[in-house]
Amino acid sequence: MTVTGIIAECNPFHEGHAYLIRRAREITGADYIVAAVSTDYVQRGLPAVFCWEDRVRALLAEGADLVVGLPLYVSCSGADYFCRGAVRLLESTGAVTDIVFGSESGDLAKIQEYALSLPSRGGHDPAFRDAVRGAYRSGGTFADALSAAGGDIPKTPNDLLGAHYLRALAETGSGIRPHAVRRIDCPSAGQRREALKDCPPKDQRVLFPDDLSGALLHALCAETDYSAFLDVSVDLSNRIRNLLPRYTTYTEFASLLKTRNVTYTGVCRALLHILLGMRQETMARFDRDFGLCGWIRPLGMRRDAAPLLHKIKRAADVPFLDRLSTADQTLSPDLYAYLEEELRAELFYDLSLKAGAVPAPSKPLIIV
Repeated sequence: MTVTGIIAECNPFHEGHAYLIRRAREITGADYIVAAVSTDYVQRGLPAVFCWEDRVRALLAEGADLVVGLPLYVSCSGADYFCRGAVRLLESTGAVTDIVFGSESGDLAKIQEYALSLPSRGGHDPAFRDAVRGAYRSGGTFADALSAAGGDIPKTPNDLLGAHYLRALAETGSGIRPHAVRRIDCPSAGQRREALKDCPPKDQRVLFPDDLSGALLHALCAETDYSAFLDVSVDLSNRIRNLLPRYTTYTEFASLLKTRNVTYTGVCRALLHILLGMRQETMARFDRDFGLCGWIRPLGMRRDAAPLLHKIKRAADVPFLDRLSTADQTLSPDLYAYLEEELRAELFYDLSLKAGAVPAPSKPLIIV
């Protein structure tokens, strides 16, 4: 059985995602496609514009056979955590044989070279860290600075993610076969989100970062030191405290906080972690004790994917949570605490939709 995994946010789902699913099946001859997808919060440190239920339905309609949810601490973290956690989730199924990811170049050999050029995890190499800082002071994006400091590192975001996927596979000695697919020319997810702001759909639930502005302000006012939260340095914590009197909205405050050393996306991630109460210590334990993957949570499946489901239930090396109602009996108390935190974050998202006069979605496994 050939089972191909893809990793996606689908924020929102568009024809590029549909193309990736089709190509993944074509180039691997997959019997089944498993999509590991962000739930209600994404890597840019923002709420997903559409709830995960809507995005899961789109994935299943376009050819995915099973959709599983990325853990909260993976889905809204930087590239290293995101890619390691996503790869580990697909590995943990015991069924995935291939991974296909989209990239700007589509050149797997080149991306493998990039993977070898990535800096040491956590930036522990002082010389490299100083080089990045020096390059960053000259302006440009973080990817530009990283490339200038480290040499052969891609500036394009999906090639860079691909390099992190490949490093994660290499570090675990995984037998999963990677494949790169060149992205098609179509409007990006970011362009589509901007279009949705101007013309929101009448019959579909939507949520934008500034819809959470009041809740974020409340979270910021409840603290005086933010440095215990994930991705919040002491310098950023001080900057947040000093600029808090100028707070207006989520996005405007993120723009106010960004500097040459901290990107807008990095600030958004930090603010989201404060809003959701996500702490550095919690992430460190989740990584150290559970390898960023403590369970497999199915979000939706096609009825004819039952053989795949049976195989995963037999082969998975972490619990398969097809019934959240019994998760407290399936998971250890420590691990269940992480799941509870994730479900509270999803409840907050749902209530934020409801506050906008939109009914909160239901949570059962989606079957089509």
